[in-house]
Amino acid sequence: MNFSIRKRLLWTMLSTLLVLAVGASSVTYMRARSDINKLFDYEMEQMVYALAMHIASHPELTEEPLLRIEHDFITQVWSKTGKLLFSSKPGTGPVAALENGFSDYGGTTGWRTFTTGGGNYVLQAAHPQTLRRKLATEIALNAMLPIMAIVPIGGALIWLMLGYGLAPLRSIAREVESRDPKVMLPLSLSGRPLEITPLIRSLNDLLGRLDRALKVEREFIADASHELRSPVTALQLQLELLESTHSESARAELIADIRQGVNRVSRLIEQILTLARLDPDYGGPSETLPLHEFIKAIYEELQPQAAAKSIRFTLNAASPTSIIGDATSLRALLRNLVDNAIRYTPANGAVSIELRTSDNSSEIAITDSGPGMPEDVRCKAFARFYRGNNALEATGTGLGLAIAHRAAERLCARLNLEDGRTGTGLTAVVTFPLEADIRQKPA
Repeated sequence: MNFSIRKRLLWTMLSTLLVLAVGASSVTYMRARSDINKLFDYEMEQMVYALAMHIASHPELTEEPLLRIEHDFITQVWSKTGKLLFSSKPGTGPVAALENGFSDYGGTTGWRTFTTGGGNYVLQAAHPQTLRRKLATEIALNAMLPIMAIVPIGGALIWLMLGYGLAPLRSIAREVESRDPKVMLPLSLSGRPLEITPLIRSLNDLLGRLDRALKVEREFIADASHELRSPVTALQLQLELLESTHSESARAELIADIRQGVNRVSRLIEQILTLARLDPDYGGPSETLPLHEFIKAIYEELQPQAAAKSIRFTLNAASPTSIIGDATSLRALLRNLVDNAIRYTPANGAVSIELRTSDNSSEIAITDSGPGMPEDVRCKAFARFYRGNNALEATGTGLGLAIAHRAAERLCARLNLEDGRTGTGLTAVVTFPLEADIRQKPA
């Protein structure tokens, strides 16, 4: 579910502000309660001492002068035997065992008392706890009310400031939205906030990769349409000739040519689709692949093709070894290299597959006795639809090495073309790292 960063930040900041306000009010309440207790305790203490001085100078213990010093406090005079001799508010106040000093009587709804003994009397002053809490609460609320009044004003200001702070994001969104879909130029980093610079860099990297992918796709479509146009046109002409030809031998020859043309178009389409599936930006799922088993499977699959040309087809892959990669890429790599070797090797020639393993890599060498390839054109051999001048057959599509090269990239393998190791032909060498996790290479 989508959410608004602006609203989330606003509620987060307001919630934080409210929590801080409640916390500040709680601290204010506790501090006020402590200060009020100290103030009233001091006042009770002074009141009792004043009462003691008054009794010392007026031993007759008349009530009138004692009442004049009272307000919210209660004063009491007790005998040494525990008899109440005087109370400023008869029937009100604590009735308990008298202990010198400060004490609490009756819990939170009771009294705070100060008691001292003097001469023949015990003097006591008391103050209600509820009144102390009420005063502390009023102080805390008075401190909290301005903060609570600031919250809505602060919320509005925060909303406006967040809008101003998020304006660069809206600017980037408008810039991307207004762009032509064909324009893949990077976004400017000039004048951008530091916080969104990583986002812009990531967008620029994505735009760059999309630009490269679209460019490759456009070139691929152009090349594919060009390569398909010729065989399809040839098929159309052959079909027209077939319709106008009445000789059975000529019709049989045209039908054979058409069948060969259909096979060539079918193979071309198959290889175009294989090349499209081997997109270098999207690797398949990686797994452990038994390399020797894949080589053996390709060898058995293409053995009839080699036998049809009386080619001496040999395999040396006794050492079991595994790599990490995707099976589609590995199969495409091996099949196209071996198929190319058989396709461009003359009848009665030789093709060999050899697997060698070292401490840190595995190497596959596919050697043929074909026409070979000059060094100055080997760098072009991996381009799409490239056919060497020395090719003995015109049935190739020019995609085999391009598919093999892309598959090797996805497997993090290295593909090189060398002179034939038997003195003639060409050797394709594929080197796989053993220790590294073989995955798709970054674009």
